[in-house]
Amino acid sequence: MTLQRRLLVLLLVAVPLIWAAAVVTSLLRTRQEIHELFDTQQIRLAQQVLTLVQARSAGGGEWGDARAAPLEGGSNLGEASLNDLSVAVWSADGRLRLADREGTSLPPRDGPSGFADVAIAGEPWRVYYLRSASREWTVAVGLASEERDEVLQGLLLGQLLPWLLMLPVLLVALVLVVRHALKPVRALASELGARGADDLHKVATGGLPAEVAPLVQAMNRLFDKIRSTLEHERRLTADAAHELRTPLAALRAQWEAAGVAADAEARGQAFRQVGDGIQRLERVVTQLLALSGVESRPDTVHSAPVDWQRVVQDALSDSLPLIESTGGEVEIEWPAEGAAPLPLAGDEALLTLLVRNVVDNALRYGGRRVIVRFAPDAVVIEDDGPGVTDEVLARLGDRFYRPPGQSAPGSGLGLSIVRRVAQMHGLDVVFAHAQPRGLRVTLRRGR
Repeated sequence: MTLQRRLLVLLLVAVPLIWAAAVVTSLLRTRQEIHELFDTQQIRLAQQVLTLVQARSAGGGEWGDARAAPLEGGSNLGEASLNDLSVAVWSADGRLRLADREGTSLPPRDGPSGFADVAIAGEPWRVYYLRSASREWTVAVGLASEERDEVLQGLLLGQLLPWLLMLPVLLVALVLVVRHALKPVRALASELGARGADDLHKVATGGLPAEVAPLVQAMNRLFDKIRSTLEHERRLTADAAHELRTPLAALRAQWEAAGVAADAEARGQAFRQVGDGIQRLERVVTQLLALSGVESRPDTVHSAPVDWQRVVQDALSDSLPLIESTGGEVEIEWPAEGAAPLPLAGDEALLTLLVRNVVDNALRYGGRRVIVRFAPDAVVIEDDGPGVTDEVLARLGDRFYRPPGQSAPGSGLGLSIVRRVAQMHGLDVVFAHAQPRGLRVTLRRGR
């Protein structure tokens, strides 16, 4: 279900329910107010009649019969209806002393003052009985319940009929408002739906509602990540295709040479070259997989502190075959007692890969002695090799870059992996000339 349809369903259900609840509340409140109004009028009328009766009795006036004089036919009563209101007065002996035409039908009642619901000629009436303090007189004022209901219905119809007629208009207005409010969302959906698979440019956030803008901004960040990942993959694929083409061609040539070798010695030499080519190809593939792995990982926030001793131990354990084959020597220098080596939170497996690649690079292309020096603010790795020129130094860390004239097998990816892992941990990699000779690689916090 679309967002627009969901909103419309909720509103078109909720609004009539709220409207109905408001109608019921208004009905109950109006009914209560009308009852209070008529009850008050009946009480006041009964008090006035009792006052008049007591005054006449005190003046010694004679009481006639209880029949009321009819109204003159020419009287202008307007919209008044006298058949729904009645008054009756009884003396202490229960005799009806005063009543209008309808009052003669009111039943007398013994007991305290108050309201009573009675039936007169089959119709419900609400009667208020008022007894004097001397219990000499009892006054009754009755009102037909139908009169109250007519007033209530008239008020409700006058108030609710316009609202009832406007309810469909209100619902139509809600539909139009929701459709207009969601117009930017529909435009955004149309724009995204019309895009091609490789169209990852940012979506403009201008004119979007405040609730939708954060979603679009998150989408733009996702597009940036996807575009960066695709660019990495394309570049890696292109570089890998270029880099693998050379060893594969060499392997094919060496294999063909072995097939046409004239003697066993030439054939053995060709097979040794094939083995060296396979070893180089294996290293290239291994480094490509390592680079792809570190470049596809996001720059996450690390919380676990790094144990540099364990990192160095694992890195040297991985590099042990190369150390033994080259006859190299790796020295580890820790900071003075009481000082911690470069406090850092990160992934120890990736940092092991970083240290191993720097050490391997130093052993393969540098000298025979490598020093890994830990300081409170940096990690420095030096070798005693011949070093590199300033031109080569400026390009160290580029993918597949190998200095010219290098004979040792390699892929040109080791230092690229070092840079990526360092970047993931907020470290800068600085390549410099060592003194008196060799290459120095320094890892320190980024500034």
